[in-house]
Amino acid sequence: MLNLEMYRKDKKTNISIYGLGNFGYALLKHFDKKLGINIVSGYDRNKTLLAHLMKERSHLSLYKEHRVSKNVIFAKNTKELLADCDILVLASPSHATREVIKKVKPYLTEGISIVNTAKALDYQTGKRLSEIIKKELNSKDYKYALFAGGTIASDLFKQEPLGATLACEDKEVLSKLVKIFESPNLHVYPSSDLSGVEYASAFKNVVSILAGIIKGMGFSFGSETHIITVIADEIENIVTSRLGGNKETFSMISQAWGNDLWMSCMGPTRNREFGVLLGKGFSVSDSLSNMKKQRKVVEGVNTIAILNKVVPLNDYPLLKYLYSLIIEKNIKAEAIKKIIFK
Repeated sequence: MLNLEMYRKDKKTNISIYGLGNFGYALLKHFDKKLGINIVSGYDRNKTLLAHLMKERSHLSLYKEHRVSKNVIFAKNTKELLADCDILVLASPSHATREVIKKVKPYLTEGISIVNTAKALDYQTGKRLSEIIKKELNSKDYKYALFAGGTIASDLFKQEPLGATLACEDKEVLSKLVKIFESPNLHVYPSSDLSGVEYASAFKNVVSILAGIIKGMGFSFGSETHIITVIADEIENIVTSRLGGNKETFSMISQAWGNDLWMSCMGPTRNREFGVLLGKGFSVSDSLSNMKKQRKVVEGVNTIAILNKVVPLNDYPLLKYLYSLIIEKNIKAEAIKKIIFK
């Protein structure tokens, strides 16, 4: 058993990952490849999984044939995870943000960098997760960043060539984080537009669900891409004119938008899969149940649920359609035809 306190006296960067599900575990493996410059530790509240990782150095349900090196530390609890931590990576679902922040708050070191990977808005208030964390941590000294982009966990795990955006308002911290996260296969693009990236990464899940609905209804590929461009334009208008985001964040080279939008809408993603089920005529509850059985969280549903708190829905017909279909449940998927056929 490694002595965590002794091991971490090295002057290398100490990276701690909270949450070892699909993406958290892929990041753990990603950083494991860079142990020459980093010290990496991980923790998950699933005690069975944690015990298995400590003993076998492999995941219970993911990539079972692969093991992480013996240099990776698995912490027994939150306090141990955050001992002398420089960078805390949050790899938990967006709805758990408040709970997780409350748990880690007592153990955060001064000046720590918190990098969130959850691409959503707060499901209760519609606020950005950075705002929720700021309120919970109040007087704590920390820097916040968001890691976003078209990075499916399995692709990252297999070291496919990928791109991601790292957004942080502190440019000095941002520069350091980019160097920590970047690797030969992962190109990291810096952005100081934190709010714009937060909105872009949350709203792209909404677009992905709509793309899935169009696919599920049997429309052509051209129809699907057409609707994607229309709703993407709605969202860009909302964020840049009403919510303070920068135009550059919504360019095609933006990994949090251009890259992630097309990957989420056209790739094998959870939000798209949920949308396909709706398009095929399954009810919202049955579609969510189907996804739950696969242990897949559809983050876009939480974002759609708070759309009425963020935007005037009557001004944006496609967003209003999704809200009426998924949250109010007062229309059927076929209602989209009234919008897309002129």
